[in-house]
Amino acid sequence: MSDRRTTRKMTDRVFRKTKFIWILLLMICVLTGCGKKAAGETTSMDQLEEKGQNTGTMVESPEEAEVPELKDFSDLEGKTVSMLTGAPFEELVKSKAPGVAKFTTYNNNPDMVLALKSGKTDAVLSNNAVITLAVNRNKGLVLFPQHLQDGVFGFAFAKGSPLRDQWQAAYDRIPEATIEELWKKWTGSDESRKVLPEQDWPGTNGTVQVAACDTLEPMSYAGEGGELKGFDVEMILLLAKELDVHVEFTGMEFSAILSSVQADKADIGIGSIIATDERRESVDFVDYYPAAFTLMVRSTDSGEESGAGFWSSVADSFEKTFIREDRWMLFLEGIGTTLLITILSILFGTGLGFVVFMLCRKGNKAANLITRFFIWLIQGMPVVVLLMILYYIIFSGVAISGTAISIVGFTLVFGAGVFGMLKVAVGAIDKGQTEAAYALGYTDRRAFFRVVFPQTLPHFMPGFKRSITELIKATAIVGYVAVQDLTKTGDLIRSRTYEAFFPLIAVAVIYFILAAFLTWIVNRIERCVNPRNRKRSTMLKGVKTK
Repeated sequence: MSDRRTTRKMTDRVFRKTKFIWILLLMICVLTGCGKKAAGETTSMDQLEEKGQNTGTMVESPEEAEVPELKDFSDLEGKTVSMLTGAPFEELVKSKAPGVAKFTTYNNNPDMVLALKSGKTDAVLSNNAVITLAVNRNKGLVLFPQHLQDGVFGFAFAKGSPLRDQWQAAYDRIPEATIEELWKKWTGSDESRKVLPEQDWPGTNGTVQVAACDTLEPMSYAGEGGELKGFDVEMILLLAKELDVHVEFTGMEFSAILSSVQADKADIGIGSIIATDERRESVDFVDYYPAAFTLMVRSTDSGEESGAGFWSSVADSFEKTFIREDRWMLFLEGIGTTLLITILSILFGTGLGFVVFMLCRKGNKAANLITRFFIWLIQGMPVVVLLMILYYIIFSGVAISGTAISIVGFTLVFGAGVFGMLKVAVGAIDKGQTEAAYALGYTDRRAFFRVVFPQTLPHFMPGFKRSITELIKATAIVGYVAVQDLTKTGDLIRSRTYEAFFPLIAVAVIYFILAAFLTWIVNRIERCVNPRNRKRSTMLKGVKTK
C-alpha cells in the first residue's frame, strides 16, 4: 500500500508540473502574439529579393526603403544606444551625438536585435556586415542614414606574438580579387555557396587554435551541426593553407575572444573584430578588410502587421528552430554537455565535500582554517567570475577545455555546499548517539558510519536535492568559457533565426525536465538509504533473537 501511495503521489506531482508547463506555454504564446507575423519578424529570401535587397548589401531600391524613426544624430538625444560587450565605442557615438542618454551592452547580436525590436533600446551599433544582414532579415529595422566612422576588420594576436608577422606575410600574398570574391560569397543571398573548404593540406607546420565569435553572421557563426563558418573563418582557412597549418576553431562569446588570446588559450581571435587604437594597445592585428561603424534603428512603420495566420507563423518558427539545418541536433548536443557538467560536478562535489568534512570533523585547527578560507572565497564571488578566473588566469597556460574547467568550478561550488549541509545535518544528531555507540564498543569511525551518518541523511537530503536543482540552472553561464551547453545552443539558434520564442521556451522546458529527472533519481536514492525504510530483518541482521 505504501508503494502504491508513493507512486500515486509522484504521478500527481508530475501531472501538476506538466500541466503548469503547458499553461505557461499557452500564456506566453498568447501574450507575445506570436501568431501574427508583425513587422519586425524575419522575412524570407524571396521577400528580400522582391524588395531589391541582397543579404549583406544595402537596399538597392531607395524609393521602396523603409523610413527610419531616427534620421539625424540630433534625434539620438535622450535615447539609448546598445552594442556588444567588449565594444568600446561609447566615445565614438558621443562625438557625433553628445545627447545620448544611456549605453547598454549585450553578449550577442540576436539579443541586441530583439531589444531594438521590442523597444528596450533605440539604436544598435555594430559593423556594416553584421548590421546590414540583420536589417535585411528583420522587417521594421533599418540602417541609420548618417555615417559614424570607417574602420578595418582585424585578426587578433597576442602582443608580440611571432605568429602575427607570419600571418601578415601570408595575407600579403593573397590577391585582392580572391578576398573580394569571399566577401561577396558570405554577404550574398546564395546560401548554397556558403560552404567551407576542407582542410586537405598536409599541415606540416602544426595546428593553431582560433577563438571565434559564433553569433555574428556573416563574419563568423555556427552553422549546420554547430560548425563554425563565415567570412572570417574562410579567410583564416585561406591563410592557413598558405602557411600549411591546420586550424582548430572554438566558438565563444564576442567579449571572451580577446581575453582568450591574451591568456594564451587561443593563438588567434576572430569574429568581426574592428581593430581600434584602444584594442591595439592590448593585442596585435592583421588588418584584412575595410569596415564601417554603423547604427541600426527602427522604421516608422515597424508596428505594421502582415496577414500571416497564427498557426502558419507558429509552424514557420518551429521549422526554423528545430527542423532547418537539423538544429534539433544542436539541442541534443547542448543537453549532453549540460548533463555531463551537472552529473560530474554532483559526483565530484559530493565526494569533495564529504572528504573535507571528515578531515574537519574532529576539530583539526589547520584543516578547519583552510576550509573556512576557501569556502568563504568560493561562496563570496559569483560563479561566472569564478569560472573566468579559472579559465583565463589559473589555467591560462594549460591545454584544458572549457568543459573540464566548468566541471572543476562547479565541483568546488557544489562541494562547498555539501560541506555546509553535512555540518548542519550532523550537528542535528544528539551527541548521546555517539556516546551510546562508544559504550557498545564501536570505534569512532564505525560509530559515525553505522550510527550517526544514517540518522544524518533525512536532515541532509532535502537541501541536497535543492542544491542539484540550483546547480543545473547555474550551468547556464558556462558559455562564458567557450562551452556549448543548452543555453548557448539557444543563443546560437537565435543568432540564425532572429526569433526568441521557440529557442527560449525550448531551453526553459528542457531545464524543467532535466531538473525533474535528476530530482527523481535522488528521490529514489533517498528512499534506498533512508533508515526508516529499512526492513526489520536488515535492522536485526547479526542480532540474536529468541
